[in-house]
Amino acid sequence: MTSPMGFTLIELVIVIVIVGILAAFALPRFADLGSDARVATLEALEGAMRSAAGTAHSLAIVENKLDCPTNHTVEMGGETVTMRCGYPCPHPNGIGKAVDATGNYTFVGGNCGGVLGAVDVRITDAPEPANCKIRYTSARQDRQPAIALTTSGC
Repeated sequence: MTSPMGFTLIELVIVIVIVGILAAFALPRFADLGSDARVATLEALEGAMRSAAGTAHSLAIVENKLDCPTNHTVEMGGETVTMRCGYPCPHPNGIGKAVDATGNYTFVGGNCGGVLGAVDVRITDAPEPANCKIRYTSARQDRQPAIALTTSGC
């Protein structure tokens, strides 16, 4: 018989077992928040790239620097951004400076030369960086730059 003021040892053990079982099912749901954070970071960077490319293009229009494939520069936020065909080129000195992508990002590939190219922007702490990236492909005379997000390896 229990006293009205307390619990028996069996009741406490049962509660601890139930809480342990609940924790075993709930923990995996919260343990992989790193992946969600990396995807959210890339989505934010993708939006920043689209916005920066549009802003840089507007500056190129105003400054009459649209001829292709000549490389020009525009000033954005105190940074000199290298342009190609009226948009930031796929390079840390192009789209990298336009969005101020400093921190835990790595730029792989890319150029501002005569050859059309692309740059992959990856998060440095991603487990599989090859599949957790944004690819920014150079503008051409007939199209805007392409921005593609890949999150399968985040």
